[in-house]
Amino acid sequence: MGGKQSHEIKMTENENVTDQESFMANIRKGMKNSKKIKGLAKLMTIKEKQAKEESQAYYTQEEDKHETDKTNQQLLKSMFKRMDPMVMQAIGEVKGDVQVSFKYDFNRQLLLIKVIRCRDLDPKDVRGKTADPFVRMFLHPDFESQGERKTQVIKRTLAPTFNEIFSFELSEVSIPDTSLVVQVCDFDEMVKHDVLGEAIISLKKFNFLESPVHTAWYSLQLETDLKISGELFVTIVYQLPQTLLVTIHRGSTITQRDSDRKPDALVKASIPGIPVVHKTKPVESTRDPEWEETFEFPIPQEEFNFRYIVFNVLDNGADSTSDESLGQVVIDLMNFDPEKGYHGSFILSDLKNHERLRNKMSQKATVQEFREALMAHSFFKHPKFLFQKHSGNKVITVTSRKAGSNAKIRLVDGIPVY
Repeated sequence: MGGKQSHEIKMTENENVTDQESFMANIRKGMKNSKKIKGLAKLMTIKEKQAKEESQAYYTQEEDKHETDKTNQQLLKSMFKRMDPMVMQAIGEVKGDVQVSFKYDFNRQLLLIKVIRCRDLDPKDVRGKTADPFVRMFLHPDFESQGERKTQVIKRTLAPTFNEIFSFELSEVSIPDTSLVVQVCDFDEMVKHDVLGEAIISLKKFNFLESPVHTAWYSLQLETDLKISGELFVTIVYQLPQTLLVTIHRGSTITQRDSDRKPDALVKASIPGIPVVHKTKPVESTRDPEWEETFEFPIPQEEFNFRYIVFNVLDNGADSTSDESLGQVVIDLMNFDPEKGYHGSFILSDLKNHERLRNKMSQKATVQEFREALMAHSFFKHPKFLFQKHSGNKVITVTSRKAGSNAKIRLVDGIPVY
């Protein structure tokens, strides 16, 4: 029994030794695994850091590429605008509305204006996707020479919200004779801001005593040239059976666009729907031209109810690539008395937004070609040297032989110097 007992004890000691060795082996194995785990964790951390750095570098590179592309698009646009300022002006139908609220402070003689927001704007960006809109406004006429007010610029949107309040000094007696000109513009860092649309709001329709606050949406239209002035003197006589005689006598104090040159004025006369357009001879270098020319239009008397005459005064100056409008007059024949005729003067104004002309005003062929060329260059990013990061001192020139115009911009480390 004793031998057997001793044998059992010996077996137990061997088992203890084996268990201890196994335990130590597991510890060593665990330490190795721990080192592997730590190594893997460190490796994963390094890879994750590298991935973040690569991702950040990619997005930084894309952002730099976007900013460079945007800058070069503006550079391209500014060069075309220098060749012809009309190239980015709104032409044809204008989209969008602006919401404005009016209030008048009788005690302080202040007109308070809140620019709330815009909607459905039509971008004039060369890629045609978005805009950086802001609103500027001024009184017309500006009796106190107060200038314009501007909202902040809202980046990359066609439906900006402003909620900004402005004030103008305005006497109560001047309210009926005053309008507020509201222009929604697309911010441009390099050249003149593009006007996306305009609303001219007459204040005479507001009764601030009965209704202290007036809030409404106003549809945007083409920009109106408020600098146009002068009068046109005409005579209209009707001869049976169906001849309308129109005599263009003279103009008085018509607009002078160029400070160094008085206009070489002529008048175009037309009746839409009748395939006849008459034109006077140009009278050179004067704001008070005299023409004394008579033209005939074949028109039956029964058509007077829907016919009208359009007079367009133009500057035919030698420095102009095309005749520049100095104002229009529209005479509706609905109220014309063929027995009495008419003799008198009409005030010249910019009537591109007139209901009779809105759908008939078209852009010049040269301007259209400029716009198409600008869009093509922008889309294809051509020439390649323009659409890259610029450094050093360089001069870029663009020329249109057909239009007889050119533009030049100097760049210093990518910054245009005018």
